[in-house]
Amino acid sequence: MIEITSTIHVSNYCSFLKRCAYCGFAVGTSSEGYFFLTEKKKEEIKKVAIFIEKSGIKRVSVSAGYGNFRKVLSALEIIKEFTKLKVLTNVGGDLDKEKIEILKKAGVDTICCNLETMNKRLFRKLKPDDSIQQRMKVCFLVKEAGIELSSGILVGIGETDEDRRTHIEFLKEIEVDEVPVMGFHPYKNTPMEDFPSAPLKLQLKVIKEVRKAIPGLKRVTVPFPTIGKEGLIPALKAGATNVATVVPKNYPLLIKGVGSPTVGVLEEILPILEKEGFETDVRKPVSV
Repeated sequence: MIEITSTIHVSNYCSFLKRCAYCGFAVGTSSEGYFFLTEKKKEEIKKVAIFIEKSGIKRVSVSAGYGNFRKVLSALEIIKEFTKLKVLTNVGGDLDKEKIEILKKAGVDTICCNLETMNKRLFRKLKPDDSIQQRMKVCFLVKEAGIELSSGILVGIGETDEDRRTHIEFLKEIEVDEVPVMGFHPYKNTPMEDFPSAPLKLQLKVIKEVRKAIPGLKRVTVPFPTIGKEGLIPALKAGATNVATVVPKNYPLLIKGVGSPTVGVLEEILPILEKEGFETDVRKPVSV
């Protein structure tokens, strides 16, 4: 059974003064991304959450850059009030014990804090205003709070096989629940715009390694923007169980992917999966 996770990007504001080298999401980073400030209003969040649920999708990721905790919390509360969607929130490492407890009381199902790489030198180079120690701390705090933890690996950014083995071992030790395997794709106008995309072969290799090393995982996630149509079926055959950043046709708001500008369209993806014999958790759409 393959899960489908949709998405709502609450805000592309980021409080970091020095942008991450590969980011195409935050304000002013890439002409292919949002570029200009975009913040979803409460009525927009309600509208799109209901739209997603009516499509038959059961789970949504709610994300924003650093400095947007209150906006993400508000979005979570709106989604829980007006739908039965499961909600993953992602504001990176911009959390502490108090904030995590607030999210728990508001009904969050999963908290995502991607480490991306555990090579400390590479992390500092690519994410100069971020902290690997803070992100690791958040992962521990989420597990201590009894909340489902999602923490991903960014593949093809200059890391080694040993770096990835160390990363996977850490995720196993903290008993992570979900591991997104994200292949690097360059965004225009960023410091890494000329860096090569992660080969599909490498992404599939890491998916297999994660699945083998952590057999009790609830899900291995592949975001559609970093796997694309050509990698979708190979990723599932390699062991992925969740396809993320998938939106219903005629999604009512501006939407661009994280990792690449593209997003998956539910009505295009479902026939591909069905043709290959994969069942999904998508309910029959509710008639309007």
